[in-house]
Amino acid sequence: MAKIILIQALPAARLDSRENLARALKLLEACQGLQADLICFPEYFPFRGDTELAAAAARLEVYLVAGLLEEVAGKRYNTATLFDRRGRLQGRQRKHNLGNLERRGFAVTPGDQWQVWDTDFGRLGVPVCIDFWGQPEAARQLAAQGADLIVNPTIFPILRGHWQTGALTRAFDYYLPVVGVNTAALVAEIGGRRYPLQGGHSFAIQPPAPGTDAELAHQVREWDSLRDWLVLEAEETEGILTMDLDLAGPRRWRSAIRQRFGFERP
Repeated sequence: MAKIILIQALPAARLDSRENLARALKLLEACQGLQADLICFPEYFPFRGDTELAAAAARLEVYLVAGLLEEVAGKRYNTATLFDRRGRLQGRQRKHNLGNLERRGFAVTPGDQWQVWDTDFGRLGVPVCIDFWGQPEAARQLAAQGADLIVNPTIFPILRGHWQTGALTRAFDYYLPVVGVNTAALVAEIGGRRYPLQGGHSFAIQPPAPGTDAELAHQVREWDSLRDWLVLEAEETEGILTMDLDLAGPRRWRSAIRQRFGFERP
């Protein structure tokens, strides 16, 4: 089992405000003693703070995913940034599919590859927002690289209602646990204009792990809907959500599931 914490944070109206780093560190303090394996913040939260977040990850001895703006060689990227338990930068997943709002508001550039990282609880992929639930390519590539868990940090000016549906589809396609973390609901100021963000409803998806082939055959016949795979769903306010997810069980049955449905290997 992997113990995962989703922090559905309430940012300041300006997503690039330094207030958001202070808020993030305060929320991380509330996780002290919970002995999590992984803590996840939403997309663009806290926007900046590599040094401070690295120190917090080391203090909590936890892997930490944060939504940060990366600046390299005059270019800016919307990244899901991963720190390890010792506070070392393990990697940055740059967002590929950028909306007009973030292009105009933050002048970001698209990323060019998807990647997984090894952790001590499994292989982790962290596609940002619509990269995961909106189109199939990120999930396909991450599954091909052996991902055991997908973390999907996001914010929603529109289309939040499609999020869980798309995530459940990807979870079924590749028989992968998925967690999605959004901000709380707020009115954000981006590029000098105000936009209501569709906050909340962060979630966790757990594909079942049957004990035997016979149990698998019985379960499959009941998969008319995958709603039972949704084991956690938040409301719209700020909150700290804790869950234990089984990564080994789906990994053990992934090949059998794909063979049963005639899926090609990713």
